[in-house]
This record gives sequence, structure tokens and C-alpha cells, in this order.
Amino acid sequence: MRRLLIVIVGNFFISFLYGQLMFTAQNQLLIEEAIKDGFFVIRRCYQLQDTAEKTPTYFGWNNLPYFGETYTIGIKIPEGYYFTDKAFRPWMYDGKFADYAGSSRYVPVLSAGSYRLPEDTVYQVFPDSGIVIKEMSTHRVYVAQDTALFGQKGFSVDYTDGVKKGWLVWVVSDKPLEEQPNQSLSYLIYRTELTFEPERDWYEIRDPATSQHIVGGFYLLPQVTAIGHIVFHLIGTVHPEKGKWQVVRVSHSTHINATQPHATGGSLTPINSRRNSRNQ
Repeated sequence: MRRLLIVIVGNFFISFLYGQLMFTAQNQLLIEEAIKDGFFVIRRCYQLQDTAEKTPTYFGWNNLPYFGETYTIGIKIPEGYYFTDKAFRPWMYDGKFADYAGSSRYVPVLSAGSYRLPEDTVYQVFPDSGIVIKEMSTHRVYVAQDTALFGQKGFSVDYTDGVKKGWLVWVVSDKPLEEQPNQSLSYLIYRTELTFEPERDWYEIRDPATSQHIVGGFYLLPQVTAIGHIVFHLIGTVHPEKGKWQVVRVSHSTHINATQPHATGGSLTPINSRRNSRNQ
């Protein structure tokens, strides 16, 4: 059963809720529906390529068709979707890759990718070909220009500077998705005020008070357009950085095109241990 926890901090937000929103079970359902329709789960796998071989050779881990995998979220916007570096360079967030991080012979390459909507349990093939990806914040956040995948549905985006009295949404699960990929998701929502400054694109935040596993998160700005009707604007995504969490603001400017390293063919040779990989 999907759960929703609202943590209210500050008198402004209490007044906002009771004066304009009347925070009832029905409104909780509205918020939950708005949240789940705005993101999806991304599963990213990678292999190691042996660059010393004339014919490309790829390695998995312990008889698996991939060396490692990560799970994170993508956030829908009408122009496509935002996603973090965890889905762009998954090996940087996988402890098994540490022994190969300095290797010039074994190079990580992306392999299978899949996704599911929050209410689904089945993962679908993630589209890779023909998608233009822009790097919005160096090694933090990217945007995929893909209007077909979700039919141009998603959050509108607020790019403006200034004080933001927004909602920090954490998507959490009882166990890591690496252990149980199809489990249901829950939400922790905190009122968080940030001041967005020109030329600054990330802001450090505190971890949520939870024992659950954090899948990802995003920062929304609610706007009451009528009684009982709220519109949410996306203003940032949540990204882990050296053991800490950051809100990375979304940007309307397009930076350099980013090219993800993909396997280009050849055979995949599963390995049973790191030692076997080194001795190939």
C-alpha cells in the first residue's frame, strides 16, 4: 500500500494548509496522484569492456549479463524528462566498480536500461537511440529531449531566482530496489525554503528522518489556482554527492550535449569474480 507522510515545518505552511488547502484525506490523495504522475523509476545497468582485446569483449558480474546496476528516478516535463548522474554513470554509484576505477583496460559502458511507473511492477525497455541528452549541471543533472515517451506530460518548470517556499519530495522504499525492484514506493514530503541565486545551481540539504531506502527526490513549488486545486511546478531535483544530498535547480539553458558510453557489440562474457576479470 502506497503511503504519504507530510512533515510540516513553519507557521506559513500551517496557515497555507488550513487556510487555503484544508489538508484532508482527499487532498492527500490529490497530492499523491500529482506526485506519482510526475516521475518514474529508472533501472540502469552497465558492463566492463576489455579495451585490450581486438574484438570488443564485455564482462558481467557473477554470471549476470551486467556488472552492476542502479535505481533512481526520472522526472517528467513536457519537453522530456530530467534524471541524475546515477542513471548516466551508474558505475560511479556502485561499490563493486571501485577496484576498476583507475583501470585503463576495463572501461565501463552502459548496457540494459529499463523503467517503470510508480504504480507498475513490470519494467519496460528504456529508449536510448535518437534521444538528445543535455548536461544541465556538471555530473549532477541531465535532461533528455524526448516528447514521445510520456506524451509531453509532466510538471511545468519554474526557472526563476529568489526565495522558494517549496515542497521537498523524497521517494522511498522499504528495501533497496536492487534487492526488490518491484516493491511499492512511499513519499516523505517536507516544506523546505531555499533561496535560488543567479549562477548557482546546487544547494546542500539535510537527509530526511527515515530508516527507509531513498530512491530519489525532487523539489516542487505548489501554486493554489482555485479552492481545492493546486498546480505543482518543478524547481529542482535531488542528487547524492559524496555522502550528502543536494537540491540541483533545473535550468532553461542548454549546456553541452552529453553522450553516454554504450556497448557497441561483440560478445558478453560473464565473470565469476573480480580476480577472474583481472586475469582475462
